[in-house]
Amino acid sequence: MWKDVIKSIHNTNYSKLLLQAPIPGAATTWTQIVNHCVKDNRLQDIMNEQSLVLIGNGKKTMFWLDCWINNSCLAEHFPNLFQLSNEKEASIDKMRMWEGYEWIWVFSWIRPLRGRNIGLLDQLYAILSIVHMDKDEEDRLIWKDNKSGRFSVKSLCVLLSPEPSTNNGFSFVGIWKGIVPLKVEIFCWMAIINIINTRCMLVQIGILDSSESNCPICLVEEESVDHILLHCHKHRLIWSKIIKWWGLVWCCPKSFSDM
Repeated sequence: MWKDVIKSIHNTNYSKLLLQAPIPGAATTWTQIVNHCVKDNRLQDIMNEQSLVLIGNGKKTMFWLDCWINNSCLAEHFPNLFQLSNEKEASIDKMRMWEGYEWIWVFSWIRPLRGRNIGLLDQLYAILSIVHMDKDEEDRLIWKDNKSGRFSVKSLCVLLSPEPSTNNGFSFVGIWKGIVPLKVEIFCWMAIINIINTRCMLVQIGILDSSESNCPICLVEEESVDHILLHCHKHRLIWSKIIKWWGLVWCCPKSFSDM
């Protein structure tokens, strides 16, 4: 339901199951979010590793460019054949046709195949022999990290989270206890995995120039997560006063996740 709501609000008709490149066209709010995720290499690695494409009628999956068979992209596995194909961006259903009661693969080449390429085509046919399509079902994604096969934001957050530190015993799971408001828990999670939009982060993603990375409060060091929350000397004064009010003694940690 939510997919249909987003498509309706943001007027996006992009139907690919797994995005490998930014969505072209007008920069709506949704396309900006999606395109930022596409450019995040770590997020893309997790999505590709945890997503499994189940082929139905083949209309939503690109034959050469999507990773849909043996967890690989056919364009990378058979680069010579891909370069000779007239249908580089065709969906799977456009590469097959009915012959009697049997589906057969149909290819269109720039020129007739010769020599080694004929052997490569035989290898491709052998791989495709395991494919069974269902014209009454749509292609769909299976999320391997969830037993139900359905994607959840929670499972993705866990995969994006760093492993618990073996040195200080920090447990990421300990954040989600409901002790503080949810927005505070989310902020702590974002700080620990270093995805807060500090000036350093904005420089890395190309929004700010490298000359604008310094902390606007102390004007001395670069504004990273650890700096703005702990190491900026003006912020450290605030921490010291709070610790003093509590009657405690502390040593400023190296990073926010060490707290």
